[in-house]
Amino acid sequence: MEFLNKIVLVTGASRGLGKQIVIDFVQQGAHVIINYNKSKKEAYDLKKMIEDLGFEVDVIKADISNEDEVSNMINTIISKYGYIDIIINNAAISNDSIISMKNKIDFMKILEVNLVGTFLVCKYASNYINKDGCIINISSTDAIDSNYVYGLDYDASKAGVISLTSNFAKALRPIRVNTVCPGWIDTDMNKDMSLEFKNKQLDRIILNRFGSVEEVSNVVLFLASEKASYINNSIIRVDGGRD
Repeated sequence: MEFLNKIVLVTGASRGLGKQIVIDFVQQGAHVIINYNKSKKEAYDLKKMIEDLGFEVDVIKADISNEDEVSNMINTIISKYGYIDIIINNAAISNDSIISMKNKIDFMKILEVNLVGTFLVCKYASNYINKDGCIINISSTDAIDSNYVYGLDYDASKAGVISLTSNFAKALRPIRVNTVCPGWIDTDMNKDMSLEFKNKQLDRIILNRFGSVEEVSNVVLFLASEKASYINNSIIRVDGGRD
């Protein structure tokens, strides 16, 4: 197994992409910590599903935008395992709305979770990550060139995540730090998308389809593996190609 006995923390892990990443790591032998904030039922349903398959996982509630909760989460992990091998910063929120409806409080909440939360997890875990370990930050192609005006706060936060990746790659060397930027992926976040809007997006994707969480998770696990041992401070797009 590729990740046998590796200690892996996945934030925002109870649903969607985070859930798939947890499942894939567990199936490769890792000890995974499922972090959640509000989705308690989903987190414990995932825990039960994994345990029914014969594997073990931990579940920790923590709002990653809250510094004390992040510190406590990392301390809890270290008190049990003593170290962390891999961190997947996946937790994120969005608030799509017209610009005139956005306000400072809403904007700051997006930044606090998506950007500051990623910073806090990296900061508090940095002293406990194995030197051959890695951090993988989940950003978005919206941070690069598929900007979405209704989600400009989300886009800005995810652009900041790319900047954090670069700085942490330099600060934490030789720990590898990389960014994965998914494009349109079939998740609950876009299940209510109108058919008209979806078709417009499909026209811009060379493969003419949305991706799956499995396809993104495959890239995450590759970057965390020894096969990617010379990949650092990189931005990996998973978007089907854009025309």
